[in-house]
Amino acid sequence: MKKLIIILIIGLTACTNIPVNQLNDRLQAWKNTNIDEVIKYWGVPSKQLEVSGKWHAEWINEEHSSGNTALSVGSRSFGRRSSIGFGLTLFELGGNGDACSRLVTYSENGDITEISWKGSKNYCYEITPDRLEILKNKAVSEEQQSTN
Repeated sequence: MKKLIIILIIGLTACTNIPVNQLNDRLQAWKNTNIDEVIKYWGVPSKQLEVSGKWHAEWINEEHSSGNTALSVGSRSFGRRSSIGFGLTLFELGGNGDACSRLVTYSENGDITEISWKGSKNYCYEITPDRLEILKNKAVSEEQQSTN
């Protein structure tokens, strides 16, 4: 039974580690589109600027999960004596954060020319919509509307 549990834990852990090429494929699927469509699905960029005739839009996302703060109460008896103790953690313990910056370069008419990223690959993958899935769902929806 222990072996089965260990195998399941390893399997689940392996599923959450996205290969870099899988993230790059997801991002590059947006390259053959227009900045307006990217904004429609990614949301408003954190920053936009124009440098030497190239337009840049950057999405900066961060997710923080706080650590645990603790309060503990305990008591103990020693014969006729008893005591009560209180404990309080003043600082958050643990906690982590994920960050992802996605930079899209596009022409004056809005055509995407480059996409790059930095940060946590798993988090970047998680927050980037799957364009191929969007296109598939759109096709199915249009097909259903044409049959009605």
